[in-house]
Amino acid sequence: MFQRPHLQPLIKRMEEPRKFIQVLTGPRQVGKTTLITQMIGKSNVPYIFISADAVAASNESWLAGQWEIARLAIDQKNA
Repeated sequence: MFQRPHLQPLIKRMEEPRKFIQVLTGPRQVGKTTLITQMIGKSNVPYIFISADAVAASNESWLAGQWEIARLAIDQKNA
């Protein structure tokens, strides 16, 4: 599989000590899922993968709900 040029900088950034949720966005069909799949395979960073393909842009409650799910998963992992 073709390795995305942004893979190594992404891995480096994700392995920095931080406590923030990272979001990768961009236009359709540019390789976001491929990049994330490659990063997950080469890194030990905990993750939750959520696709927003089928979500209406005006659905702000969906994003808030996903944020809460991710936060709770991190809290449970750290407990």
